[in-house]
This record gives sequence, structure tokens and C-alpha cells, in this order.
Amino acid sequence: MGVPLSRVEKEFILGFLIKNKVRVEIKCKNSSTEATFLEQSSKEIKVEVSSMLEEMLEYNVEIKLFFYFQNAYHTFNSTILKRQGNIIIIKNPESLAKNLERKYERVLINGKYKIEFETQSELKPLDYPTCPQFYYPELPPVNADFTDVKIENILKKFKEKMTSIVSVNKIIMLRNYVSKTFFEDIVLETGKILFVPNSHSELPNRQPFSNFEILLRADWFEFEAKKNKTGLNSLNKTVSDYLTLLKKNDIFSYTIIPVLYRDYIVALIFLMNSNKSSQKIDEKILNYALQFSKIMSFTLKQNGYFKAEDGPKNKHIMPIFDLSPGGAAFYIDNDSFEEKLQLGQNLHFTINIQGREIRVLAKLARKFQNLTKNFYGFVFLDIKTDDFEFLNEFLYKK
Repeated sequence: MGVPLSRVEKEFILGFLIKNKVRVEIKCKNSSTEATFLEQSSKEIKVEVSSMLEEMLEYNVEIKLFFYFQNAYHTFNSTILKRQGNIIIIKNPESLAKNLERKYERVLINGKYKIEFETQSELKPLDYPTCPQFYYPELPPVNADFTDVKIENILKKFKEKMTSIVSVNKIIMLRNYVSKTFFEDIVLETGKILFVPNSHSELPNRQPFSNFEILLRADWFEFEAKKNKTGLNSLNKTVSDYLTLLKKNDIFSYTIIPVLYRDYIVALIFLMNSNKSSQKIDEKILNYALQFSKIMSFTLKQNGYFKAEDGPKNKHIMPIFDLSPGGAAFYIDNDSFEEKLQLGQNLHFTINIQGREIRVLAKLARKFQNLTKNFYGFVFLDIKTDDFEFLNEFLYKK
């Protein structure tokens, strides 16, 4: 039974396949070959095939594609539009389908075979300001409106969209950045969203939104007293002066949204509406910009912007507890992996069985403790077709 996925889910999954060079299987009539997606547009996907099948040389031939992603097979139908050498251009499908029926029973291995992987040693500090808030972009929001994997493309798309909605929008990267205003200072100190609905009226006294928090009037007072040693009797006038400063600079409505990576603030998103427009930046715009901040954090990570934090890697060889063609679990007699391995984290594994070296990309889906042992269960995100079939034969048909 196939379950259709949304357009956004489809574009994210295809982007993941491209970024991680995940192998897919292409079936054309009675033959099949493996392939790698290279790039995609809204209408086409560029594909490199391991071998060009004779059946694929026909005009507008239909093909069926299969790949393994997050513990389930996915598939879609397409048509070959162009071909040159071992490169084909296929039609980008309207949607993908996930096959929920293809699940496999785990077989108890109990240490007979081993699994090899590497973990990062202690992270090096990055040159960004830190704050009390924390966000780690393991995956982007599933309903995000940004699916490109290139940072310059998503920045361009955000700017183009915001230009038609607010008077001014800009993004400042914070590596080696020195704050210039009280407004920036309070965001960098707290890691929270600064939002001035209307510079001609009072700041909010309570949270106006249900799904995110902003800095309230009391937060402004507390930070001003801490930063500038302003007395209690002067706080109201001082904060009013900050709003007056916004009015004098032709700012009617104003927000600063921090872009978080771990506990670092790596960028600030500024949105402003002018006095002439007299339009409050509404919740829909704030939600969109907040979602973009998470996409931006994820894309920066994917593009290697935070590689400076990586220290040397440690190699581990662990006993496999159970195994299937779709996943594996291992155990250890201590809690040394508790902080190193987080739910949703991706790792590259090597499994050696009967002299065969099987390499997979896997995601940590569960972890638990039983007596003195700590167990970690993974689902395979990428496994070669012949390795998958080998495990299927080895585990169930021996």
C-alpha cells in the first residue's frame, strides 16, 4: 500500500537524496540499474546511472524509481526526457509514495557480528555570541516553504518574498560582529524575538502568540537596568525613549529574530514597516520569518558553515544486538554514548558479515537502558540494493 507524500515532503526528501548521494534503483521494463540524483528543478531531475540500460534508449520511456528512506521504501514513476552518456534527465514527479507495508522483523544477533562507526570528539567553540536558548537543526520544519540546499538561494527567496510584504528586510551574519544598538543587545543577551507591534504605543505586557515568545515590556526594563544601571524611576522614560528613537527613524513596526545554532546566535533577521505604511508586522509574517530562521540554520549546517567546531573523530566497534535489512541496534555496558548520540542523529555505519562490508547511512530512532546495558536502535536511511537483498537472504532465508 502506497501513501502519497506532500509536495514539501517530496522536495525535502529529494534534496536529502541529492545532498547525501543516496543510491536509488531504477526499473525500466524488465531490467534495473542503480543511480544517483545530482540536482533538481521544479520540472526535472538530473540523474547519473551506473549503467545505461538498452530499454532506456527508447523515446519517452517510462521508468519506476525506488529508494529506502527512514525505514520505509519510497517510489515514484517518471519519464526519461533526455540522455547523454550515463546522465539522464527525468520528469520531476508530482509526488512520492511511501510503502508502509515493507517492514522487517529484527533478528537477534546478540554480539555475533560487529558494527563500526565514528563519533565526534568534544566540539570546539565557534566565534558567535551565545545565549540561554538552544536549537539544533537536525532536520528542517516539515512544512517549511524553503527546500533548496544552497544558502544563497534560500536567502534570495526570503528577501524577494519579504520585499513585497514589509518596508525593509535584512539579515546580518554575526561572526566577529559587534552589536550597535540596544535592540540588538537585548536579542543577543536573551536569544528571544524582539517585537515592537507599534512604536507609537506601549510594548506588550503579556505574550500575544501561542507558539513562540517575544520580549515583553518587563524584559526591556530588566535588561535596561542590568545593562545601563538605570534606576527604577527612570526605566519607563528610558524605554519610551527607545520607541521614540524608532519613530524618528521612520520605523512603525519592528522585529529582530535570532537565527540559532546550538546555543549560538549566528545571524539576526530584521523586518521593519515604515511610519508611512502604518502597518503592524502580523503573526503570519513573524511565523514565516521564524520558520525561515530554522531553515537557514539547517542550510548553513548542511553547507559546512559550522565545520570549525569539529574536532577529531573517534572510531567505535560495537556488538550488534539485533539486525534487519531496515535497521540495527547495538548495546554498550556504560553510558558513554548518552551525550554523543542524540535521537534523530545520522551516522555512517560499516557492518561486516561473512567477509562482506556493508555501508549504510542510519538515523538513531530509539535508545533505552536494560539492567547494565544501554541500547541504541537505528533505522537505515540509505543502503545499496544488493546489500539490502544480501541481508534479506542472510537473515530470513538461510
